[in-house]
Amino acid sequence: MRYRTVNDIDDISRDIALAVGFIGEGEYRNSLEAIRRSLNLKGFVTQFDDTVFALELDLWNLERLRARSFGRLRSFPNQCHAGIDFLIGLGQTIPVLSEDGKKRLLGRLRKGLEEGLWPLQHELAVAANLSKRGWDVSFNDLERGRGFDFLVTQNGMTFEVEAKAISVHTGSPLKPEDIFKLLVEIKRRFKWQDGRTVPVIAVKFSSNVPPDRTRLQDLVSIINKVAETRCQLSVHDMDIRFMEIIPNLGREELRKYGHFRAETCKKPVLINDTRPQVILELESGRPSKLGIKAIRTIKEAAAEQLSGRNPGIVWTHVNFVSAAEFSMLSSSRNGMPCLFDQIANATLCSQRRSHLSQLVFSGASFLDRSYLTQRSSYRAVVYDSPSCRFGNSVIFEGGRKKHSSKADEKVSGTCEEINKNA
Repeated sequence: MRYRTVNDIDDISRDIALAVGFIGEGEYRNSLEAIRRSLNLKGFVTQFDDTVFALELDLWNLERLRARSFGRLRSFPNQCHAGIDFLIGLGQTIPVLSEDGKKRLLGRLRKGLEEGLWPLQHELAVAANLSKRGWDVSFNDLERGRGFDFLVTQNGMTFEVEAKAISVHTGSPLKPEDIFKLLVEIKRRFKWQDGRTVPVIAVKFSSNVPPDRTRLQDLVSIINKVAETRCQLSVHDMDIRFMEIIPNLGREELRKYGHFRAETCKKPVLINDTRPQVILELESGRPSKLGIKAIRTIKEAAAEQLSGRNPGIVWTHVNFVSAAEFSMLSSSRNGMPCLFDQIANATLCSQRRSHLSQLVFSGASFLDRSYLTQRSSYRAVVYDSPSCRFGNSVIFEGGRKKHSSKADEKVSGTCEEINKNA
């Protein structure tokens, strides 16, 4: 199949109506509303809350706009560009699938509305990108229920493409479910007498938040002591430090302050917004395992999903990453390889993966605007295999060349920006 190159407001409205009708309007709206409510009820915030659920909140806002305009959008809501891009891809994909393919897609949509739609969002974005480059796209995984995601053909060339999406916070030791358990104990056991003020306390764990309830209760007792004495204590592989006292701002303002603090310090922030209020700034001494997760993901995709009968591409999208963070992941500094360089070296330089032609890493979505058009886009970097057994044919020109598996080798190259269709 091939996607439209340009979409006007009527195209977008039709695609949205088709996608919503495919899921079921009532089910779709109820699912989005449930996500919005759960976010408002959650008692802690992280620096990535706004991005983790950004797609679902885009879709919720678009449904509100659609309901007010009787099903037809009157303008292109720029702040919802990722949601529009997702629905455009969905609206054009549904009609070309077989009945079995539609059933599989519907199952993935329903699961995504419970667990997150961003993996499917990435797959549709990859399909649109390949189509924009002139490739005919077949949905192998949706149609067959196994294997790689897309088979793409052009001028007698055939490639297999597997789209993977991982969170930039993959491997983080501070798990939301453990933070929630800590919040439960804070609500039960935290003590603070002055209702006019709220203490801010930093808690640094050597590894993760202890999941054991007894240890969490001990931690709250220590937090109480730190709040009372305004001191710093180190106990049980944890450092608890008094930071400051702020005025009691009220629940809504306290939440806003928590979001601001989480974004500023780049750490999870736990807020108890009912009396007695407290703000906890959480940190772990254990580094993220993003690189290890990405290497494992690419190796598994190459071994288990790509068939080896055609040159293969694994496109890994790093979700919830800012432009500055993506630049750090993709740019060498002071002669040291960046994380993406190291991942490419670890995966492309093995004869067991000689069927790989290229790796693509992307992230940091943004709205790319020109005088006449605008499109949802993201930044990306491409790596060419040094020894693909199918030769030097590639889909993406200008990729970085990898010639050694040495992790300390300096790698040159440029970061290519790849635009999605919108």
